[in-house]
Amino acid sequence: MAMADIIDGNAIAEEIKAEVKAEIAALAARGLVPGVATVLVGEDYGARMYRRQIERTAAEIGLAYRDLTLPAEATLADVLEGARALNQDPAVHGILPLRPLPKGIPEGPVLEAMAPAKDIDCLHPVNAGRLALGQPAVYPATPWACYVLLERYFARKGLDPKAAFEGKELVIVGRSNIVGKPAYFLALERNATTTTVHSFTWRAGTLPAHTRRADILIVAMGKAEFIKTEMVRPGAVVVDVGINMVPVLDAAGNPVLDDRGRPRRRTVGDVAFDEVKEVAAAITPVPGGVGSVTNMLLMRNVVRAAAATAAPATVGGH
Repeated sequence: MAMADIIDGNAIAEEIKAEVKAEIAALAARGLVPGVATVLVGEDYGARMYRRQIERTAAEIGLAYRDLTLPAEATLADVLEGARALNQDPAVHGILPLRPLPKGIPEGPVLEAMAPAKDIDCLHPVNAGRLALGQPAVYPATPWACYVLLERYFARKGLDPKAAFEGKELVIVGRSNIVGKPAYFLALERNATTTTVHSFTWRAGTLPAHTRRADILIVAMGKAEFIKTEMVRPGAVVVDVGINMVPVLDAAGNPVLDDRGRPRRRTVGDVAFDEVKEVAAAITPVPGGVGSVTNMLLMRNVVRAAAATAAPATVGGH
C-alpha cells in the first residue's frame, strides 16, 4: 500500500486566510472593522503564547484587537467585570477567554458571562446546547478545523465533501468538552455513523476494535503517539488533534541536550505518525495540521459575528 497523503494544514490555513481577508475587506467597505478581544488571567505560559498568536493573526488579516490581561490575584468578580465591559464594547465582536484560568477562578461563570453572540469558540452553554440540538449559532474552532481539513481534502480527491461522510464509520477518540463532544455533533451533522471512545473504552479492552473499524478517525485524547498502526484500519483517513511535547532521544534512547545542557523537546500528536502514515490513506501531521487551521477559523467566527451586527448582508461559508 502506498504511503498516506499528508493533509497540509498550513496550506489550507493560507486558503482560509485569503478568504477571511476578503470577507474583512467587504465589511470594511461598509464601514465595519471586525474586532476580537482575548481575556488572559495570570501568567500561564501556554495562554500567553496563544494570546500572542491571536494578536499576530489579527494584525495579519486586518482585525482590530483588544487585550484584557488581569493579574493572577484577580478575583472572579474582577474577571466578570472585564467580560461585561467587553460585552458592551461595540468595537469587540468576538471574545476569547484564554485557558487555563488560575486556581480559584471557576471556568463556568466566566464562560457564562460572555455574550453568546460574541462567543467565537462555542464555549457558552447556550451555544454548546444549540450545537447539540443541531441548531449551531457558532462552530467550535478546533473540532470544526478537523472537518474543514477533511472536506477540503475530499474535494481535492474529486469527492463531494458533503457526501463523503454519509454513512461512513467515524470514530472519535476522546470526549472532552473542547474537542471530543462537539466533534461528535459535527459528525452527526454530516450524517456519519459516529462512535466516541475514551478511557473507559480502553479499560474495557475494546478501544482498538472500535478504532480499527473507522473509515475516518479523529484523535483528541492528549496522550503522545498513543494510536499505533495496529489500531488503524488500512485505508482510513486520520485526523490528529493532539499536541504533546516529548524529549528528543538519541539512537541509544538517551535524551539529547541543547547548548545549555537542557533536554531537547519536540512536538508530536496523539498518533504515531511515522508508522500510521504507512497504512492510512491520509493523515494530518503535528505540527502543521489541525492547529494551523484552528486559529483561522476563530478569526472567521469573529468576522461572522461582526457581519451579524450588520444585517441584512452576511459573509462566509460553511
